Amino acid sequence: MDPAQRPIGWWVKHLDALLEDVVDTAVAGEGLTRRHWQVLHSLAEAPADEAALASSLADFDGRVPAIAADLYGRGWVDRTTGALTLTAEGRTAHERLERAIGRVRRHVADGLSRQEYERTVLVLRRMAENIERALGRES
Repeated sequence: MDPAQRPIGWWVKHLDALLEDVVDTAVAGEGLTRRHWQVLHSLAEAPADEAALASSLADFDGRVPAIAADLYGRGWVDRTTGALTLTAEGRTAHERLERAIGRVRRHVADGLSRQEYERTVLVLRRMAENIERALGRES
């Protein structure tokens, strides 16, 4: 099929699979996956209890408890306060990985203006909202 004729669903799935691969590759040297990065980055933004973290990342998959346990085992996450928080080692790992992920993000947006990127995100968000509304799952 001519790529210009492929529907948006094909492109969304294809892009997601490529993002999975490129982020997995970027963090593989640390023995991590894209899901590890998502958990680590979420905790770098703010501590969270495991249930809240799992809920915020539920659209990705249900492996948050296992990933949080792995990060805890690496000494990157502390659980003593009831909330998951990054340790000093975890913050250092996040900073190191953030540089790699920054390179990935720059490659993804290569050739796009900031406005094109922002518009694309806006359009995809609106499409998702339209479908959620049609399914009665308004967020």
